[in-house]
Amino acid sequence: MRLSEIGDKEIVDIVKGSMHGKLWDAEMLFDEATGAISFLLVPYFNGSGHKFSSEIQLPWDSIVVIGEDMIIFKSI
Repeated sequence: MRLSEIGDKEIVDIVKGSMHGKLWDAEMLFDEATGAISFLLVPYFNGSGHKFSSEIQLPWDSIVVIGEDMIIFKSI
């Protein structure tokens, strides 16, 4: 799957039921040795859709499914 195919998907926490914007809003952190994606830095939005200055560090392996419209992850 290409980044251009998943960039417009909404990032959703299945545990808290919270939305964290689209993948385009996130930043990716890579393992320098392997080139694999280690984490996503996703913005934290409040209930009214305003972005806070903080970010959530989301481990790539916490993603449960990449669906047609959403990327669903399970927070700890």
